[in-house]
Amino acid sequence: MPGTPNVLDLVHWSCAEVLVLHADHVDIDDKMVSQLAAELVAAADDVRGAVRGLPLPIKFSSLEQELTLLALYHLLDFGSGYDNLLKRLPGGRDARETLLYGLIGLHLGGARLDHHKLKSFSMYDIHQVFGIEATIEVAVMPGVTMAKPGPLQPLCKLMISVLNETGTILEEKGLRTPGELLLTVAEGLKKAGRTTASAFVEELVDTLPAFSDVVLYDGNLVTLHRKAQNLAADLALVYGSRDERFLFPDVDQLAADSGATTIAVLRAKGVLKLSKELGAIIDSGTELHAGAHERALRAAVVVACDRLVAAAEAAVTAPTEAPRTTDAGVASAAVDESATSTVAAPAAEGAGKESAGAAMATTAAVAVGEAVLTQSGVQQEGRSRAGREGGCGVGLRAVDIGAYLSYLVEEGRELHGKITKHFTMGVMAY
Repeated sequence: MPGTPNVLDLVHWSCAEVLVLHADHVDIDDKMVSQLAAELVAAADDVRGAVRGLPLPIKFSSLEQELTLLALYHLLDFGSGYDNLLKRLPGGRDARETLLYGLIGLHLGGARLDHHKLKSFSMYDIHQVFGIEATIEVAVMPGVTMAKPGPLQPLCKLMISVLNETGTILEEKGLRTPGELLLTVAEGLKKAGRTTASAFVEELVDTLPAFSDVVLYDGNLVTLHRKAQNLAADLALVYGSRDERFLFPDVDQLAADSGATTIAVLRAKGVLKLSKELGAIIDSGTELHAGAHERALRAAVVVACDRLVAAAEAAVTAPTEAPRTTDAGVASAAVDESATSTVAAPAAEGAGKESAGAAMATTAAVAVGEAVLTQSGVQQEGRSRAGREGGCGVGLRAVDIGAYLSYLVEEGRELHGKITKHFTMGVMAY
């Protein structure tokens, strides 16, 4: 139905709602948004190339085989809350490095990653493939030890659950591999005239529960779907040029990665401002349990990167008008449609929740992330023509920016070893 919000609209809107409700603990400094946006524009070529797909230097015999490994990479892309524990194991790898290590081993070992293998994946396989030990040996008397559950057992159980469940679903649908599932979904959407990232993400989360990423905040549903969106971005930006089934025209609507690394980078860059209470929890290395603070951080990343997209465009496209006041009595950025790429927020956002930095920003910066409020409630502001063609005037999209920010912490890069990530155990979202 025309005007009906799609799943990606829900991501942006629900995250904007949370940011307003949790502003006492998590806020966005719009002045620093403008500053970081200028850096992104200067590094536009690197930002545009930040989405790299499966970062493995290996060859595949077929597209299905390649997409199978890509799908498993995104399905299992969680466990960052266990990074410190994983780094104590031989090899010193964090969760993502452990995942890549295991996937390389599976591929080079010639494992058939079909539904039979996934359904039968066991604790022994997790240890053999990924090098994660679920148990520890505890001395019960001199010379006698007993195996007991170790601190990494919850992570191992989550991984097994995802793999077993995926294998079962594939078998029920008569599909061999996760790669065949991706191709089948894409082909079905093409035949239905729905080759879009939003439709693809919706199909993924409806088909495989492990891709679903919806949480509760103050009784309201917050839609994030981080892993599904990252997979859709990889398919569009890495494979879309050679397979039209993945040539999604709405890649600019995909949200940035809402994982712990992106959160930490935006905080290090001064974009995210945290309360003393929340900052102290993260800086002390204490676990940030799943809940309001943790979910607000993830939502803030989505909103902040949306503002960075708009700020990057504002930096190269001067607004045609100064900000004006709407009938609802709140400021909104009155720029030409071709220079606008913001996502509207709920009506509550404009009521005095803007950070002090916004008042100090230039007119171009104010045009960046302003909420558009209407008397009918939550609406999405029309995206710019440039955005529909691939981001902003310099070709930057939220998914590009999120990937680039994570790139900054890699070895030899600007923020390597200089960020403090929060850790939350027991979640399958990141």
